[in-house]
Amino acid sequence: MRRFVLSVLFLVAIGCSGSPEGGKFVESPELLKAVPSDALTVGIFGRCDHALERMLDSTSVLRQLDYGKFGRHKAAVAFCNIGSITPLLILETGIASQDRSSENAKGSLQAATDTLTQTRDIAKLADSLKLYTPQVALDKHNVLLISPSATVITVAERHLESESSILDAPYFDLVLEAMSSGDAIAWRNSGAAKLLSIDLAGIPRKQVAGFIKNAAEWTVGNGNKLKSIQPASAKYFCNFLEAAGEGQSKFARVCPSDAELIIDIPIGELKQWRQAYETMLDARVELESYKKKLQAINKSAGRNPLDWERENNIQEVVYVACKDYSINMVRTGKAVKSIKEKQVGTNPACGFLNALYGYPFSDADSCVVRKGDWLISGRSSVLDSLALGNIKNWPAKACAIVQIPGERLTCNKDNITIWQDSNR
Repeated sequence: MRRFVLSVLFLVAIGCSGSPEGGKFVESPELLKAVPSDALTVGIFGRCDHALERMLDSTSVLRQLDYGKFGRHKAAVAFCNIGSITPLLILETGIASQDRSSENAKGSLQAATDTLTQTRDIAKLADSLKLYTPQVALDKHNVLLISPSATVITVAERHLESESSILDAPYFDLVLEAMSSGDAIAWRNSGAAKLLSIDLAGIPRKQVAGFIKNAAEWTVGNGNKLKSIQPASAKYFCNFLEAAGEGQSKFARVCPSDAELIIDIPIGELKQWRQAYETMLDARVELESYKKKLQAINKSAGRNPLDWERENNIQEVVYVACKDYSINMVRTGKAVKSIKEKQVGTNPACGFLNALYGYPFSDADSCVVRKGDWLISGRSSVLDSLALGNIKNWPAKACAIVQIPGERLTCNKDNITIWQDSNR
């Protein structure tokens, strides 16, 4: 499932792209009627071979099956949680029988005979690979249900018999609207703990999954764009970004050349940003612990981090993870002359970024160095050896940015765009 997991990693910085009151009517793809309502992920594709390549690793048993001409037919792929994450392929095979009036035909879900000859060979091959491949009829087409799990097939058939599916899942009408053009994949954010299987550049998988879960209800990938779907609640990170406003990113000027992960949060109007952030924490019942942390730092450092934030007119905060180290970075409204340029010294604001902006901003930032309007904090050994590089063609404005080698994700108030380096 490596290819699928890599797709999930892009969700680390979901943007504020959709919390509408209601979506416009979009005709649902017929194949989605065979996807169980509790599926964690679903993709719909114009061609089966595209579905297999986009959603399944090359080692998947579903990719070992020879689909013949059906490789060019429409298909959907779902990931179902049956204790483990297991795929279900729904492959369109032909036109269903026009006589669907009898109660028996509907109840037994028997497919018409027009594609049985063509599917028989696939079924034989599937059996040799220990795959389960019943053929059923939907409204207009026959489909093959293919999975390495008999349980998944049973669940899918039960949903069909009860006429329930992923189409009945909360907010899926908005998901359909976002999936309405071309091949598309939708992730259920609440399933992040199951879907994400590796740590992300030093950030534990548990922390990444927790963030994704609270970012939105659904995330839809369509082409090179991601769109989040969530109700109008302050607890969602996507809604927080929208309420916080849009700032300007200038991080490219000081980006470490060996960065593997960058979380960049430009801040527009500081008062608006802080109010939106505290509203989100309040909705998550985390505001009290946030205030206690600020009070503790005020007592130990003799300075309130909120006062420090206002006095320095913080305009951008960045977490950078490299192979062997991580650092915090903050851009101030003007250069902080009390901290010398390019000279590592004791950080008078140690722990402030972690308290003000939360995880993953590190509180292991006992030392600081200044580069123009940027304060770069971390361990002394890291700052002494840090080489600063540059990222070309960085977006001028954004709400949040994630950078991994060869790929960049930029979020603004309208959508999320994945940029890929074609030279890599």
